[in-house]
Amino acid sequence: MRRISLPVLAFLALSSGASASVRSDIQHQYSRWAQAAVNNDVETILSILAPDYTLHTYTGTTIKRADYETSLRKRKAAKKPATAYETKIASVQVTGATASVVSDETSKTASLDPITNKRVKLIHIHRYLDTWVRSGRVWRLQKTVTTLESTKVGS
Repeated sequence: MRRISLPVLAFLALSSGASASVRSDIQHQYSRWAQAAVNNDVETILSILAPDYTLHTYTGTTIKRADYETSLRKRKAAKKPATAYETKIASVQVTGATASVVSDETSKTASLDPITNKRVKLIHIHRYLDTWVRSGRVWRLQKTVTTLESTKVGS
């Protein structure tokens, strides 16, 4: 049986605790964003983003922070409601002041089925690979890469 030294055990415990703390801090940011999106609270969303934020869509388009901000402000000015969604973290890998996060964003909407003419619930899922950077004591989203988009009929 192999023994692990006390300093190694202490490091592993601290690393695990640090990862859990990072996961919790970033999950909090996702929750803030979701609430801000529903309320068209542009300033809160922008406060979560790093100055050099980029969004890479599933179709390969890259959207820079300034363009993303413009679209948020247009939506707010038009008083367009955003669809409520929930983001759950699938995994977190922390290296220094950078965290690579795989997350799933799920929204549910209703639509009219063209064949049955009945309302059905649609579940839309985005899977993201997000890069978060620590800025002082706060985690800011630097890059989002959309790796999956899917829609299915729910019950």
